Amino acid sequence: MAITPWPQMEILGAHIADEVRTNLDSADVVIADVTVPNYNVYYEIGYAIGKGKSIAPVVNVAFADATKNLQLDGFFDTIGYSTYENTDQLIDKCKALPTTRLIDLYSKPLNTAQPLYLLDTVRKTDFRNAIVSSIKDAKVFYRSFDPIENPRFSTISAINEVTSSSGVVVPILGDSIDDAQRHNLRAAFLAGLSQGVGRKTLLLQFGSVQAGVPIDYRDFVSTFANEQDVVSHVTEFSLSALQATQEPKLNRRVSRSKLQELSLGASAAENEFRLLENYFVETSEFVRTLRGEVSVVSGRKGSGKTAIFFMVRDTIRLKKNTQVSDLKPESHQLSLFREELLKLISIGVFDHTLAAFWYFVFLTEMLFTVKREYQHRSKFEMKALQALADIDNVLNQFGILDSGDFTARINKLSKFILAEVNAAKAQGGTLSPEKLTNIVFRGGITKIKQLIVDFSDPKTRFLLLFDNIDKGWPTNGVEEFDIRMVRLMVESLDKIRRDLDNADRNFVSVVFLRNDIYELLVEQTPDRGKAGQIRIDWNDRAKLRQVIYKRLQASTGKDSASFASLWLDYFTASVDGQDSFDYCVDHCLMRPRFLITIVENAIANAINRGNAKVSEADVIDAVRQHSNYLISEFGYEIRDASGLSADILFALIGADKRLTKEKVLERFVAAGIHMDHLEDAFRLMLWYGVLGVAKSDGVDKFIYDYDYSLKRLIAETNLAGSKPQYALNPALYVALSE
Repeated sequence: MAITPWPQMEILGAHIADEVRTNLDSADVVIADVTVPNYNVYYEIGYAIGKGKSIAPVVNVAFADATKNLQLDGFFDTIGYSTYENTDQLIDKCKALPTTRLIDLYSKPLNTAQPLYLLDTVRKTDFRNAIVSSIKDAKVFYRSFDPIENPRFSTISAINEVTSSSGVVVPILGDSIDDAQRHNLRAAFLAGLSQGVGRKTLLLQFGSVQAGVPIDYRDFVSTFANEQDVVSHVTEFSLSALQATQEPKLNRRVSRSKLQELSLGASAAENEFRLLENYFVETSEFVRTLRGEVSVVSGRKGSGKTAIFFMVRDTIRLKKNTQVSDLKPESHQLSLFREELLKLISIGVFDHTLAAFWYFVFLTEMLFTVKREYQHRSKFEMKALQALADIDNVLNQFGILDSGDFTARINKLSKFILAEVNAAKAQGGTLSPEKLTNIVFRGGITKIKQLIVDFSDPKTRFLLLFDNIDKGWPTNGVEEFDIRMVRLMVESLDKIRRDLDNADRNFVSVVFLRNDIYELLVEQTPDRGKAGQIRIDWNDRAKLRQVIYKRLQASTGKDSASFASLWLDYFTASVDGQDSFDYCVDHCLMRPRFLITIVENAIANAINRGNAKVSEADVIDAVRQHSNYLISEFGYEIRDASGLSADILFALIGADKRLTKEKVLERFVAAGIHMDHLEDAFRLMLWYGVLGVAKSDGVDKFIYDYDYSLKRLIAETNLAGSKPQYALNPALYVALSE
């Protein structure tokens, strides 16, 4: 065995990055020391995997918190790494190197439905928004890794995504941007993997050229000084990636096991919306939304709200004489707009302005939808050309542009309003509600509404869907005025319904909200229960079984096979003395996204270990991996809703499975949570299912066992006596007890 350390590479007078890749190309195994995160090393790991090399990550545990830091991102959750403390141990590790080629195990067929893959960012900056808008304008469907939705970046998932893509878009962030270090580590790995596999790869950064771009891929990074250059470059790349789907098969042919052929789709609906109909579970919540019986759909993160959004949209669109406006901003900076507006005007006028803002936004988006319909009809209908001319005339008259996507348009509108309000204040005088209405409406709202009526008929059904309202919100907790903004939005939609009803037009709207946001909304709404609302609750194991069953059927083509036969064809029958599927459900907090992730991790573990079938150990390790994810990342979801520390769950490490409220609060105090926040923190643990009630019969019950009623759960604890015992959810206890 010959080992070539980095210092012994012949780089004198050579192009260093090319020499690195040449050495990687000729290697059988790449040993990568990941004790300290290094962009070049992560790029080389990705490149080596893409080239079909075996990799051997090693960690020097003599460094404080080395393995803890390594687990923060999830790179090596399912592929493993070796540890050493000294040179002798490292030499021993090098004597037994792996032969597994990850690219052969986890590569996927080309996804022609959504062929582009984007590495998204935590902060939805103008640079990032320009990239997303450009992809959408190019009419290329894409998938993404969004750290807001799934903070852990799995190597196996990355291999799945890159190999199934014809193009990969990787933004590089400046050091001053929040989460830049974690993002750029992912970027380095993805860049290497994509180039190693031979995919079209766009690496781009905004601003002046930075000498800090790692040497391995510095020459591949395009730097842009303005957003327009970003738009043109990303648009061109997106179209070229789309054309690449017509080229000969990109993946090399390798023999694949039955497990490798199994695909459960994506855990996030955004990454599978063009394939979702193949395995979507038509729940009662979906049916009621489809029938137009509800105006608000609420659910916890990962409960399937966005899946219903896509399926309702696509189902209604197929019907005749329907106009569907699907508004799903990637980031809308509405909280920033709200904050700046409050600095300029009084609270009373604030409500009036925001109500006008929403009314204008929704009517103009509906007019854009009508315009797109007439653009299609103009290909075979002459009178549609006149309708288009009338619509464009009004839009141009009032300076309303339909360029860019909804994200770009709503951001431009908010900036326009702030600029006009500032200009009006500079001229002196009082900003009355009437003046602010004129600023928002620009004098064109009546004509816009009339055009919508004129170019439709009483049989036309208008449907407006709005999702992601909370996605761009700040991470210091939901504030009163955020909820106020949502309330005004819902009320504006109701006003549009009444106005169009007076014009004999049928208008239905559905807003998709997180459960916690909706509950706060109800508290601040004078007429509680006025809006038709449905909550997505997953408290039925049989319904969760359908989520996996449908995906197994779609992947295997065995539509008539029972769940039991399909499951047992791929999974061991029992884990730790209980049914293996029930074991997965017990550790998923009753959320479909978490269940899919656990099952996928179990499959990945089995493939990596060469198992023909998912074993008991594979499932146990998958649950442990997901439990560690919950401890490190679930806290961010709690933080976003409450403003409490994202590290709150770390306070429970080492706690007994059953404990009193006093013991929990003691741990919170020791973790630095302020005394004034202790009761709120404890209630949140119950609301999120972290804690449940320990029943006298030995069965632990959590909020989902009581139809997500916190009042009922608290009442159950009161029945347990003066000092009731609480239970840690098994989904988190696995990691808390390690």
